[in-house]
Parts: sequence; C-alpha cells; structure tokens
Amino acid sequence: MDEESAYFEEALRSMEKLYGQDVPMSLATADGDKPNVRVIDVYFHDGAFYATSHLGSNKMKEIAKNPFVALNHQLFVARGRAECVGHPTAPGNAPLRAELMEAFSKFYSRHVNEDDPGTCYLKIEPDWALVFDGGFKYIADFTERRASRQPFLADIIV
Repeated sequence: MDEESAYFEEALRSMEKLYGQDVPMSLATADGDKPNVRVIDVYFHDGAFYATSHLGSNKMKEIAKNPFVALNHQLFVARGRAECVGHPTAPGNAPLRAELMEAFSKFYSRHVNEDDPGTCYLKIEPDWALVFDGGFKYIADFTERRASRQPFLADIIV
C-alpha cells in the first residue's frame, strides 16, 4: 500500500472514531442559486454519513433537485452526494434501521415517526473531506481513495 492510500485509511479510521456516533453537523444544500444550511444529527458508517429526515423537508426537496451537499463540524469539512435511501421499514433497510436506532437512541423513538410514509433515511457519500485528528490534517479524496497528511496543531479557541 502506498503512502497516500495508507493516509486515506488513517483518515477513514479517524472519521469512524470521531463521527461513528450521533454528532450534530451543519448540512449545506442549495435551492437553485440560494445556499441553505441547517444542523442535523449524522452518523458515519461504512464510508458514508446517515441521518433521519422527511421527504417534505426543505433539505430533502433541495437534495432531490441537486444532490451535491457539504457537511461541517468544527474544523471538519466534507463535500459529497446525498440521496434518500428510503423509509426505515423499506425492504433492505433493516440492518441500517437497527444501526440508526442505536446511534440515534437519544431521540429516535421520540422524533422518528415510522408510521409516516414520508419519513426517510438520508445517506451522504463524501467525495472529499478535510479531517483533523491525532495532531494531523488529512485531505481525503474518496473517489481516488487517497489522502495527504500533514502535522496540524489546532490552536483555535472555541
């Protein structure tokens, strides 16, 4: 494995560690030429971010027209393609449903209405990400599965 492939694998492991649980992130979409941003709860698993949503929400309407989105959490930034992967009880969604019910256990039973046919899961597959972890900054290209890595000291006071 070459260095850039190894760095990509390190970046993925960092993302699993940092975002492999319920994390609120800003999601940017576009409505024509107007950008929109809102905070959603996401969970990173198997190289993609997942969230619960509703087909009637503005974000899902915007994603249906333009699937290119961005995510942000503190210094982390990712760009990628979003898609609706169906209702929680849709055929084939049982493993994902179990995973998301556990990841989002703090709110799932109170805020995800599986009796509503408009309830859906949102999947965001990054094609690029800027990841900070362990004293390093990774610039990850998901299409090529390669990344660069450089030392980084986060000295921003929050």
